[in-house]
Amino acid sequence: MNFNPFRIEDKPLIDGYFHVHHYEQIDCTFNTLFLWQTAYDTSWAEEDHILFVKAGHGKDTFFLPPFAQEEEDFRHGLDLIHQEYDKLGLSFRLKSASRWVTERIESICPGKYDFIEDRDNEEYVYRTADMIQLPGKKLRMKKNHLNSFLRQYSDYQYESITKDNMKDAQEGIHDWFVRHGDIEEEEEAIKLCFDHWDELGVKGAIIRIYGKVEAFTNGDLVNDKMAHIIFEKANPNIRGLYQAINRDFLIHEFANTEFVNREEDLGISGLREAKMGYNPDHLTEKFDVVLKK
Repeated sequence: MNFNPFRIEDKPLIDGYFHVHHYEQIDCTFNTLFLWQTAYDTSWAEEDHILFVKAGHGKDTFFLPPFAQEEEDFRHGLDLIHQEYDKLGLSFRLKSASRWVTERIESICPGKYDFIEDRDNEEYVYRTADMIQLPGKKLRMKKNHLNSFLRQYSDYQYESITKDNMKDAQEGIHDWFVRHGDIEEEEEAIKLCFDHWDELGVKGAIIRIYGKVEAFTNGDLVNDKMAHIIFEKANPNIRGLYQAINRDFLIHEFANTEFVNREEDLGISGLREAKMGYNPDHLTEKFDVVLKK
């Protein structure tokens, strides 16, 4: 296969494969693959009307499941991935296979593969209405944080990101990285997002307090029912600011969605605790697919 980097002009072609099914995972979106391709060494190829996505390098190389419309094409896609692994001298491994995909693989090739749950990379999916309203006992603490912010900063300014304030948003993000440590790969991905804002079809917002940008967020749609928060940064010293930017952004841009995907926790205990604290509706199950021994 001839693998290529993700270029902005590839978006319509690759989106066409992802739109065949209502995927929940952000791995199955052009924007995610495009923005993080340097960090994860991600590339793509198209062969026999099947899309292939490869990531990592050396012994850490892996494929996503093939993206094909028909069952026979999917089986052919698996065969082509096996051929690629044989050329590389590596063992077969797919990552980020949903339960729907594992069931499909098992029906096509019964007893051939093992499916290993990848909990650390499963994405948190919340009901949009719950993230806006923060109802019930489980979210009472989050609601208290929000109410505290609204009382103390009643004159805060929420702004959708436009060409007029995009430079302010970028400077606010840069200041955040300066204060909290330079996460080079993430800052590079954010810069790439700003550089291709319109082409990627993302929406974003900032919150100003006393004129200063103190919070930033942006997102897109995974499918018609699900929003995706790509980046979210706020001054952690301002109580309730994260709850405010999250609530206001969903109200202004994604109120018509049923769900919002807020990505995985990567097995980081503090991050897992924070994400579980918002009472997710469900997680996007993910499995590694390997040959049975």
